[in-house]
Amino acid sequence: MSSTRRRLSRTRKLWIVDTTLFAVFLLMMNVPLTGIAIHEWLGIAIGAGLVVHLVQHGDWLATITKRFRKATSFRNRLNYIMTGLLFVAFVSIVASGLVISEAAMPWLGIATSQSAFWVWLHLESVNFVLLLTALHLALNWQWIVSTFTKYVVAPIRSRVAVRRPETAYTATENS
Repeated sequence: MSSTRRRLSRTRKLWIVDTTLFAVFLLMMNVPLTGIAIHEWLGIAIGAGLVVHLVQHGDWLATITKRFRKATSFRNRLNYIMTGLLFVAFVSIVASGLVISEAAMPWLGIATSQSAFWVWLHLESVNFVLLLTALHLALNWQWIVSTFTKYVVAPIRSRVAVRRPETAYTATENS
């Protein structure tokens, strides 16, 4: 039973990190809402969060790496390749974002550049990440829904009593 609890706890941690990363990602993508400084600091946080995400999924990465050419499904191979591409694209976003930083890096006393190449790389990497993230979510949708149901919907259902509407009058009142 303790191994089941440990596994559930691990799944809950994965869910929390993944959901937080996605929410921060969505917030970060709205630069007019956050402003450039918050956008940049959230970008740095996303970079750190992605490292945590990859470490949490390290067992899966190691297993698929060993089985890539042999005994694994097409879905696992596709997810593995997409994970690698997402990693490269996110590194590109974070690196180029640090180079073109207007707030975070200058605040730290680090010189930056507004070179057209770095701006282009940043924006194109963002477009690539948006596409890959949509595919990543689609490939993992079943896990997302089942985990959401288990850790969000089920606890809410268990805490909220489902009440049936009371009838306006009963047979005893009519007699």
